[in-house]
Amino acid sequence: MEQIVVASDSHGNKKILDEIVLRHPRAISYLHLGDSGLSQDEIYPFISVKGNNDYLIDNEFRIVNINFLNIYMVHGHKMYLSKENMASKARQNNCNFFIFGHTHRPYFEIYQNVYLLNPGALAYPRGNMGATYAIINILDKEQIKVEFIQI
Repeated sequence: MEQIVVASDSHGNKKILDEIVLRHPRAISYLHLGDSGLSQDEIYPFISVKGNNDYLIDNEFRIVNINFLNIYMVHGHKMYLSKENMASKARQNNCNFFIFGHTHRPYFEIYQNVYLLNPGALAYPRGNMGATYAIINILDKEQIKVEFIQI
């Protein structure tokens, strides 16, 4: 099984990002969905997109290819985050995953064969789960499982 770590909205807390990497040392990729408040170098090994509170990261979105997964990454503050819109944006970019942050609420759904995922927030969480991040567990092409981890 391979794992992809997905985090968002850490708002300057580099320590929590380092802790997550230590918890998942064998992950094949670490993705951050913006509002780290830090530079890309400071949050390495995370790959990030620019959030509305980021001034040191330039990429508004990214498309990353990990194994057979094509993942569209965006913070989400500049778009309407309906499931129809997210699935459409993913398909337009030949992606089977659309991952986003900004709302500070964990969310996962498979909609029109597109995986929609928000890992929640590491800082200032909303909802009843508290601070969370997500793990995409790749068992094989037919079995992908998403889990939320509470801090």
